[in-house]
Amino acid sequence: MNLKRVVLCLVVSFIAGCGGGSEKTGNSTAATSTAFSNPYLPAQGGAVWRYDVADSSESITLSSSNVIKNNGQESVELTWDHSGYKQTLRQKNNAVYIDRIKLNQVTVDNKDYQVEVDLSGDPVLLLPEYAVIGNMTGVNGYHDMKVKISPNVGPAYGEYIYEWSYKGAETVKTNTGNYEALHISYRLILLISVTTQDYGTVETQVDINQDFWLVPGIGIVKIVDYSANADTSVPFTAVLSDFNKYKNENNVIAPLPHKITIPSDSPWKNIHSIYKLNELYGNWENEYQCDSSTEYSPSFKLSLNETSYTLRTLVTNNESCNQAEAREYIESGTYKLLGHDIIDTDYLHLELMPSSSEQNLYRFGNLVHNTQNFAYTHDINLAKGKTGELKFAVNTIPEKFVDQRFYTRLKSAKAKTPNIEGLEKTSLVYFIKYDDVMMIAPEDDFAGWGMQVWNDKQCDSILDSQLKDISWEKPLQPLGYDPSYGIYFELKIKEGNTGCANVVIHKGNQKSVADNMRLKLSAPLYSTITYKDTLISYN
Repeated sequence: MNLKRVVLCLVVSFIAGCGGGSEKTGNSTAATSTAFSNPYLPAQGGAVWRYDVADSSESITLSSSNVIKNNGQESVELTWDHSGYKQTLRQKNNAVYIDRIKLNQVTVDNKDYQVEVDLSGDPVLLLPEYAVIGNMTGVNGYHDMKVKISPNVGPAYGEYIYEWSYKGAETVKTNTGNYEALHISYRLILLISVTTQDYGTVETQVDINQDFWLVPGIGIVKIVDYSANADTSVPFTAVLSDFNKYKNENNVIAPLPHKITIPSDSPWKNIHSIYKLNELYGNWENEYQCDSSTEYSPSFKLSLNETSYTLRTLVTNNESCNQAEAREYIESGTYKLLGHDIIDTDYLHLELMPSSSEQNLYRFGNLVHNTQNFAYTHDINLAKGKTGELKFAVNTIPEKFVDQRFYTRLKSAKAKTPNIEGLEKTSLVYFIKYDDVMMIAPEDDFAGWGMQVWNDKQCDSILDSQLKDISWEKPLQPLGYDPSYGIYFELKIKEGNTGCANVVIHKGNQKSVADNMRLKLSAPLYSTITYKDTLISYN
């Protein structure tokens, strides 16, 4: 069986016919409706969409059958003029599905046949009522479908798999106007097997990989098909040039307007409200509980609003149960709502995107770590508890390196969130000494070491309020000790700085290096300079 012609026909026509419906079934009474209820696909009897094909003088049209209402569902059949390709679409509960696809021309042993795949037992969800923006993901593995070939060449059956994603609202420019549209991307793979008398069982695959843009009141205004021209790297692109059934605000057929925007109260725009994420905005925290049966116990403070978050994690060593010695980690930035969590469907999944610097640095309070090399909280899961608390799940906790989800409950807190602005205006300098076996020296070996730092015309970056307390006799003292990086000093950076600092790390008259150092404050995290048995790192 040669389905190359099917692929070309299917790919070109499939995207433009997006929507949902089902055919008349059983003995129920069906009624003809004037229009498909879904605003993003206003199909109706006699509706025709015309598209101009990019880099070509060709135009193609999509036409609609009457819409059939049956048992609370609507169905419609859309047909492409250039191929005779049809698909039956179903709408139920404001969602649009694909029920059937009919391929007008399939070549088997140099003969042309029609192939119809019936997906109605497990229809393809083409357009939900609303969706979050995200990458394309697979949907529930393999799905059964019925296959019919006419004239019949033997028993046929099949499966399909598909992936889907919403890319967000985008403006599409056409010859008639500029329209805000939902950008949908999806891939449908039809796996067909036919048992023939002459060739035995023949298996083939039809791959549909497309993007399309849907506008309320019009339907599909743009199609980009990545599999139509599979032999080239150029996708098939078509843009709407006319729609003969557009209705204005008075529900009267009228010319296409110059501009359409998606209503602000649309669930596609009020996504946080739809998922009730807005109920979780505010400040939340939990209390530290020392658990001697575990090595570490974390406590959390979360601040969340419509666009950004701040997450503070305090990791305490349970051997001492002393929170004064706990390691503090602070992360702030924007986030993405990924919808309901796959593992715990009551939870909402947020992907955190730290924004502390261009190098994607992740600031942990008074420490700095690199997100590419260290464990960090890259996503969290949230749900509203029955008693008003926030159910909180985190996949990765600093220093615990957990491979499974950690759960806790947060209560509403009036406390101010950590001052992230102060962290953004500091730079940390690490000083490492090695012992006789080239291991990082213990904290006691760093006793007496300090930092001399000053401004000059070339390097004018440190706040005067910090410099006034620094002298050779009284150098800047380390802020703390890190077992992986040695002692570290915090430099306070002023506005309009020159991007560098003059420093000398010394112990009395003993310098770590012979010459003064000039550090670039914009250098990548953990830029290092090694001198004999000392290592200086800075960001």
